[in-house]
Amino acid sequence: MSDTESMEVAEVDAPAVPKEKSSTAQTRKSHLPWIEKYRPTKFEEIVGNEDTIQRLSYFAQAGNVPNIIIAGPPGVGKTTTILCLARILLGPAIKDAVLELNASNERGIDVVRNQIKMFAQQKVTLPAGRHKIVILDEADSMTDGAQQALRRTMEIYSHSTRFALACNNSEKIIEPIQSRCAMLRYSQLSDAQILAKVMDICEKENVRSRALKA
Repeated sequence: MSDTESMEVAEVDAPAVPKEKSSTAQTRKSHLPWIEKYRPTKFEEIVGNEDTIQRLSYFAQAGNVPNIIIAGPPGVGKTTTILCLARILLGPAIKDAVLELNASNERGIDVVRNQIKMFAQQKVTLPAGRHKIVILDEADSMTDGAQQALRRTMEIYSHSTRFALACNNSEKIIEPIQSRCAMLRYSQLSDAQILAKVMDICEKENVRSRALKA
């Protein structure tokens, strides 16, 4: 078979992406709120707190990630950072191996005894050395009873599950949990960092940003 014939066969056999399906996905993404459409999915897309991101990158490279607490003001990317870490560690398994809860809404002891404990007990096939991840946003809203139950769950399922807590005030997290976690702190983003990100999004969305520059 000639080189030309080989190229023709390759072109015929290559699967075509259905235009309708591709168009539907693009339409769905275009209707997302910008906060979701442009939410970082990789460490390098996160704005600010470079030192902390670098430390998490080391965790990701090593693969053996400890339980972590990320403390800092609202809106600086604490939960987004944890999700980026989970994507690196778990890849496609993230759908089955991550439980994300907002502790300000689900703050009682029953959530720990039921949802979190049941998730920790589930068997999920993961790459060697990887663990399931429980993400608790606004963990400082949890009651003392819920935190005590969480501490026990962290101990019992340490062989299979890691816990990542995001909070505004780490002092509201009980000491027994703090002692079982690596503590990371995020600082407030500067006005310049926020402005640069907003202008970047405006450019991608073809929105005039003259007022922002002023």
